[in-house]
Amino acid sequence: MPFKARTVPGKLIMLRILNKRMDQTVEEKKYYLYQEKGFEGEVQFDLLTERIQSECYFLINLLLRDMLFL
Repeated sequence: MPFKARTVPGKLIMLRILNKRMDQTVEEKKYYLYQEKGFEGEVQFDLLTERIQSECYFLINLLLRDMLFL
């Protein structure tokens, strides 16, 4: 099953650079680590789904919003 190669988001690249170059508040550090962990989870999901042999579709980079709160 062909997959679109996952790339590091621009926001995460920027946060990595800032994390190395400046002191951050606790909240800024938490946000950076949250983004890093989220990307790592997406990469792990990609590795797991590569092994699936059945016919199925994966929707990547899809944002679903709850229409009740819009």
